[in-house]
Amino acid sequence: MPALETLRVETDSMQTQGDVTLSYGFKEEALIAETWSAQDRAAHEQGVREILDRIVGLRQNLEPLRARTDTLWERFSTLALERVLSGQLREFLDALDLELHELDQQLVGTDCEIDRLRTGVRERQRVLEEKMAVLEPLAHRTTTQSHISMMLSRVEGLEASLLDKKDLAPDESERHDQRDATLPGDLLYVRVRLLTTRIAIIASNRSKHLSELSAGLAALLPDVERVKADMATLLTRADCIRDLSRYWLAYLDITQGARSGE
Repeated sequence: MPALETLRVETDSMQTQGDVTLSYGFKEEALIAETWSAQDRAAHEQGVREILDRIVGLRQNLEPLRARTDTLWERFSTLALERVLSGQLREFLDALDLELHELDQQLVGTDCEIDRLRTGVRERQRVLEEKMAVLEPLAHRTTTQSHISMMLSRVEGLEASLLDKKDLAPDESERHDQRDATLPGDLLYVRVRLLTTRIAIIASNRSKHLSELSAGLAALLPDVERVKADMATLLTRADCIRDLSRYWLAYLDITQGARSGE
């Protein structure tokens, strides 16, 4: 087979392979668009606003709970001994227990809401990490600098072929015919490289953007943890009141048993 015909066959093969590569490239661009769409962006922004609103709401809810807990603690610590001396301790503790039970329900409900909020933030981080995992291979499968260098080499060949067509010497005709035969393949190569480079740049930028969004979510977690710590303090104080109430009730049972034994 003549050399020129061989080049044409090889070029046709490259054309077929290039068409397949372009098809994959377009699919990858569609994948990038699906990975972080306008709807995803709007949903994320709305989700972050809701998280911030919930953090503010939880802080506001803590204030009346803290006031109620402090009031119960002060009443218990200042009146328990007085009720012992007046013989009204059991009635005092029974009334206190009813208030404490209602407070406990509110404290536990708020604590669960804090846990759900924290879980929601981490779930949003997980979703972003999954999207970044899809983008990373597209962004780093080859360096942009490498792509540009290879494209420049092909473009230089194309440029030489186009500029040297006039006034050819007879012995140079075959060489230029060979260049013409490879011209479609070179153009396709440049097109494919431009497409894959564009995909890599878009994927890299989008992955970086998602990483920044994930870092923004991570910055919200300390606020949630501070609310959680404040809630833990209130829960501990409520538990302390409950434990001391049990102590006083046990004291009453012992003293009443001793009296009945007499």
